[in-house]
Amino acid sequence: MNLDACYGIAASAALRPERFGGLVYRHDTRRLYFVHSPDLIAFLSTLDSTRPLGTLLDEFVAARALSPAARDVLVRALSQLAHLNLLAQAIPPSH
Repeated sequence: MNLDACYGIAASAALRPERFGGLVYRHDTRRLYFVHSPDLIAFLSTLDSTRPLGTLLDEFVAARALSPAARDVLVRALSQLAHLNLLAQAIPPSH
C-alpha cells in the first residue's frame, strides 16, 4: 500500500457504520464485508481522495491517541481492503 498516494472508497463500494464497526458493500459483486473495527470505519470515513493516505493516518492516530501498533494494524487492514477493490487509488486534483 502506497502511503504517499491518495485513496477513497471505491465507486462500487458503500460504507455503513454500525455499533460493532461497520459494513462495506460492493455493488458490482453484491458482496458484504464485516469490519469489526470502529477505528477503521471512522478512518475510512475520512478518505477523500485528495490527501495522501500516510498524512491522513498520522492525523487520525494523533487525534485518537492510538499507538504505533494500532497504526500498523490500520495499514494492514487498509491493504486488505485495497486488495478486495474496496479502496481506489486516486489522482489528487491539480492546484
